[in-house]
Amino acid sequence: MDGMSATELNKYISSYRKELNDRPSDRRLNRAAALCYMKLKMYDKASEAFEKAIEDNLDDADSYFFAAISLLKGKKAFLAKRPEVDKAIEYLSAANMIAPKGIYAYFHAYIKYDYFARKSLNTVPDYRELLEEAQRLGVTDYDVKVLFDLLNVVRPTDL
Repeated sequence: MDGMSATELNKYISSYRKELNDRPSDRRLNRAAALCYMKLKMYDKASEAFEKAIEDNLDDADSYFFAAISLLKGKKAFLAKRPEVDKAIEYLSAANMIAPKGIYAYFHAYIKYDYFARKSLNTVPDYRELLEEAQRLGVTDYDVKVLFDLLNVVRPTDL
């Protein structure tokens, strides 16, 4: 979906909506539609679609990961409201329990850094511990680049 125009994304969403009318519990369709919404920066719609995808397939770690991204609504974690931050962490924890990946731990570290550390709030684990976990789990520079593209924010220099 990288490099698609808004018009192309809207065509896909329209197609997914028609198919979802016939098969409302198709987790792949819900996730695909949610990803399109996220690319169009329609974060509330993306969150709804990811939540539906999660309901239909509780063990899909990536849906939890993408749902957490959509909760930040294309803004820095620092600017998010605490309930959204808590829910994003809850989703990341679920994703990590299902299938631990370096990128999940890295995103969790970003939230702990940008929301908690920048506001001088104590939290356990702290972002440094989560960065170490991300490294242990094999996070790559490419993973991090994709994450910040999806988040629609600039990567902090301290991470």
